[in-house]
Amino acid sequence: QDFDFQALFHTYYRVEGGNATQKQVCNVQGLSGYRVYDQITKENYILQDGATIHIDREVDRIITPTNTSSSSASTASPLKLILQTGYETTIEASASIDGVHVPVSVVVWNPFIEKSKGMIDFDNQEYHDMICVEPGILTNVPSLKSGQKATFQQVISTV
Repeated sequence: QDFDFQALFHTYYRVEGGNATQKQVCNVQGLSGYRVYDQITKENYILQDGATIHIDREVDRIITPTNTSSSSASTASPLKLILQTGYETTIEASASIDGVHVPVSVVVWNPFIEKSKGMIDFDNQEYHDMICVEPGILTNVPSLKSGQKATFQQVISTV
């Protein structure tokens, strides 16, 4: 029987000095041409050249490759982005089903002020100290058929 699925690496990154809301310190780069769906505002848009994702309010964005992005669905290139948190970190992710590459998306999340106050496992001010960057196989994922194997890899490196 076919198995429908999605998968994400749910990774939290510590931001030095509690500066998650400082755009020049904490941001996600390298996603020009990707489509963004903002789950808070319900907006859809394409990231322009040089655009960054940063924490200036509650952030819950699904960022997916398009035909104009470096990781298009047609070529299913691996995801590669740069995360600034006081340190520069490169995040690379790739996925395949039975050796056929599938597109990798990324979710960027931070609860900000009000949502963090309502979370029992999250300190009220902890949103200053973190950003969650989650590579995932979310869109155009073929069903996994009996005997097939899905492979999903993330490589995190600091400069």
